[in-house]
Amino acid sequence: MLALALALPLSAGCSSGAPSAEQDADAVEQTKEEEVKPTEEDESVTEEDIAVTEEEDEEETAVEAPAATQRVGADGIGYVSVPNNWVEFKDVDGNSSIQWCDGTPYTIISLNTFDMSSVPEDQRADFDVEDAANSVWVNMLNDGLEEDAIQGARVTLADHDALQVYGLYPDGSFLVCWLLDDGSGTIRYVSAEGPESTIYDTVEMIQNTYEL
Repeated sequence: MLALALALPLSAGCSSGAPSAEQDADAVEQTKEEEVKPTEEDESVTEEDIAVTEEEDEEETAVEAPAATQRVGADGIGYVSVPNNWVEFKDVDGNSSIQWCDGTPYTIISLNTFDMSSVPEDQRADFDVEDAANSVWVNMLNDGLEEDAIQGARVTLADHDALQVYGLYPDGSFLVCWLLDDGSGTIRYVSAEGPESTIYDTVEMIQNTYEL
């Protein structure tokens, strides 16, 4: 399964030196005498500073409202939520999938059922999700991907067991595919395409919002 590796910076340490043992009692006493309580004016300034700081903290910790989304898809294929600024997309290769993109031809979500047209009719009854995943794997190889650029995983999607196949293309783009049996004998196909800068968010959209 795709995962993000987050590198967290180490927090910088600090230390404070203890008073020297050679400091005499008179010096310590003098220091204590020099310590005075803040005046009323100082206190009012401090309270104002605290109030300003609290307001700044509230602004910094305010959580932005989630972007509005739209539900896209169709019965028998599935539904997913995408941002409102996404638009319908149509692949030039004649793909029959329902597809939506972020306004570019690079970040795309596709919803479909697995195309059985290339499977011999006498084999279709026994054709399962693993066969479909193997077919997607072979298609990626035929598209020019190296064997070590393709990976697979067993995952859960819409509370169903699914197989995920994903590959990294030479141009730096990713294709992530999910295949699952919807319980009626139909194999659902879902995919996310995009560069590294968007693929993780797109994958998360599918994993969190896809429904049969």
